[in-house]
Amino acid sequence: MNFCGVICEFNPFHNGHNYIINEAKKATGAEIVCLMSGNFVQRGTPAITSKFERAKHAISAGANTVLELPTVFACSNAENFATGAIKIFKALGIKQIAFGIEKASLEILKQIAKLKQENSERFQTAFKNEIQNGINFNTALKRSIASTLKDDSVIEILNKPNNILAIEYLTAILKLDANITPIAIERCDDGFESKTPNKEFLSASAIRELINNGSDYEKYIPNFANLEEIFNNSHLSTFETLALLKIRQTPAKDLEKCYDYTEGIEYRIKEMADKLSSLEDVKQAVATPRYRLPRVNKLLLYPLLNITKQVVKTALESKPAVKVLAINKNNVELLKSYNKRKISLVTTNKEYVSLSNTQKQVIQIDIDATNIYSTISGHKNNEDKKIGTMFL
Repeated sequence: MNFCGVICEFNPFHNGHNYIINEAKKATGAEIVCLMSGNFVQRGTPAITSKFERAKHAISAGANTVLELPTVFACSNAENFATGAIKIFKALGIKQIAFGIEKASLEILKQIAKLKQENSERFQTAFKNEIQNGINFNTALKRSIASTLKDDSVIEILNKPNNILAIEYLTAILKLDANITPIAIERCDDGFESKTPNKEFLSASAIRELINNGSDYEKYIPNFANLEEIFNNSHLSTFETLALLKIRQTPAKDLEKCYDYTEGIEYRIKEMADKLSSLEDVKQAVATPRYRLPRVNKLLLYPLLNITKQVVKTALESKPAVKVLAINKNNVELLKSYNKRKISLVTTNKEYVSLSNTQKQVIQIDIDATNIYSTISGHKNNEDKKIGTMFL
């Protein structure tokens, strides 16, 4: 059977996501397999609704299967987010992926991806010169790509978050030598961070703001995606308290083992956590042009979820293990067709037991993340094992 992958967060599921699933089906004639972030998302915060609710919405929108992108990838930087996802799709034998882009052609995105993957001497020199001039990493990367391609318009393309992720998907396809055809779908709203509606389309970040402010948001989500439970501001406050407590209780030498802790940042984080009264204050105190706020968000999450350098390395190198969140009960062909030697799909409690030790280490973080989210939200413990895979 023909499958097309969609890498997503659906935070929350909105009309734009519905559009991408429908357009991907039109373009490929394939069944859609969504690889979705769990209860914590890439910006380092809890999702606004649980992974189980978002998975139901994706199936209602016409997706065939929803898999959970392991937390170690879902809460990582764009490179690991993309590499982990492409690694999983390659292991599943999926030949196409569809993703949203923002006012850019697929061909220019491919050029940028090829440049990054080849890492030519000219590109390296341009990048090093920018860094030596005191420019932060992201700006240096954009400028060096633009100068190497001799195209200043690239900088604007690289200012769009969806384009950056698209480039990382394309780079990962090259790096992993994956036989995957990319399909780019232009977003219907005005961009990832836009607060301006385009008819019935509005970005997820703007919708989350409407939800948190108690404003009307229903016209921007499909009728079947009514939000039953919200991870609201009081839940977020509890999460931030837990995260702050964990950092305060963790010695700096153990913080240093967490992923992306470099250059002694653990001492700065530890100092500010002991000194300041809220996680938000710690974020603002730690953030710099080099350690920008989105990165700091994740740094403060990693100790709570026990995401270490070693476990990320393990996840990138080992055979993937992925929980199946939901599947169309009338078409379970994916569960019959994948190669078990290349990937482990978890649908029952028995399959947790059969995982290798390295796979269990990665999956345990997903379980712990769900338990933290469930506890804060007032749900029962061990939802991963109690709910299992939903056949809808």
